[in-house]
Amino acid sequence: MKIMRYALRSLAAFVGSAVCCLPAQASLTMRVLPYQAQQLGTGSGVQLGHTVVAGTNLNRLVAGGSFVASCERQEVGTIPGSRTLTSNLIGQYNQLYVTIPDTVPSLRNMPGFSSLPRGTELMCQYNWKGFAREPTYTVGVPGFSITVGGEEMEESGVVTFWMRKPSTADGDGDACIP
Repeated sequence: MKIMRYALRSLAAFVGSAVCCLPAQASLTMRVLPYQAQQLGTGSGVQLGHTVVAGTNLNRLVAGGSFVASCERQEVGTIPGSRTLTSNLIGQYNQLYVTIPDTVPSLRNMPGFSSLPRGTELMCQYNWKGFAREPTYTVGVPGFSITVGGEEMEESGVVTFWMRKPSTADGDGDACIP
């Protein structure tokens, strides 16, 4: 009987030590929804943006991202931007929808585009990044603790688009378009 109790205690100690060594998961999720960047009309306006959707079952969540839109010619500048939001919720699933910039799609002007010669076509890129972070908590009593959370996610990508400045006349009556 003593041997049986000793074996059960040893088994319980082994199982307890194995459980305390496993990290608890807080289940951070994230996905990024990029907008198909595009030139608006024939001017310097570009519609762009992306949305980060992140969630966790912990009470605090930070999510956001950044972008840079640029074209292949040095005379044309870049369009940079970023945005980050924080959410603190207790007793419910914590989810954030972060649009980068503030509205998607957002209309921004490509610097230097209007000074390019007529008839120019440019390949441009919308480089985007998204991220999500949750807090780290250590829960326990002396001799036994579990770390919860601390996950981080990041994703990036590129959307290619074209910008065209009409030529002086192509038969479609666009000669008066700046």
